Amino acid sequence: MRRIFVVSLFTFRELIRSKMLFVWLVSVIVLCGLAFLLSLLSYGDILNIFMDLGLVGMEVSGLMVLILSLAVTYNTEMDQKAIFLHLSKPVTRGEYLLGRIIGFFLIISLVVLGMGGVVVGLVILAGGGVVPILFYDCVIFLLLEMLVLTVLGLTYQMIATSMVGVVLYSFFTIFLGHCIGEIQWLLGKQLEPLVRYALQVVYYGLPNLGIFNLRDRIYDPTMVLGSSQWHEVLLYTFAYSFMVFLIGWVNLEKREFK
Repeated sequence: MRRIFVVSLFTFRELIRSKMLFVWLVSVIVLCGLAFLLSLLSYGDILNIFMDLGLVGMEVSGLMVLILSLAVTYNTEMDQKAIFLHLSKPVTRGEYLLGRIIGFFLIISLVVLGMGGVVVGLVILAGGGVVPILFYDCVIFLLLEMLVLTVLGLTYQMIATSMVGVVLYSFFTIFLGHCIGEIQWLLGKQLEPLVRYALQVVYYGLPNLGIFNLRDRIYDPTMVLGSSQWHEVLLYTFAYSFMVFLIGWVNLEKREFK
């Protein structure tokens, strides 16, 4: 456990030094400014629209930091062979991968929660409004989504042979993961066998990111987030993350670094 903690702390410091927080600060300024401007130009309650756009901005910021971090660390770990420094020590490859996941998730959580704090603070200071409890549930669901994508991204890093591959795999996984509902709808239609098989591979293999989306119903008075939904989301998050982690671990064990 101590070795995992050391690797995660090293990863966290590595990402801090790579100016990931600078990316977050720029994201906060740009996205919050854009959200406030769009809320002013839209019909409806300005603060509610601002919170909706703020949640979108939090997700975009987290995804930006994740993809940029994957690209930067692939260059240092794989291309510049910095991974040798870790694996030459008494650290197993599974401990190394788990430590990297924790370090990545910490920096992404810092970004998401930091921007969430900015959004809540602006809502309270600007309008004195009450932030609905579902807003905080949305933030937790967003963190769970970031955990799944972090495990997937680092698994891709263990499999891919180039930085471009890692970025493209991650980008298309995020895009298709948000389209799972549409893919499920297509599977209910009459399709060619080859097309149906390809869609089934995408449906069962990629993460269902729609399960983490509460933004569309944050102001629905009939929306009640019960324990059964929490159990479903938590079980899906950790079961899927564990299976992907095992795939990344096996590939890392088989990979030979030259």
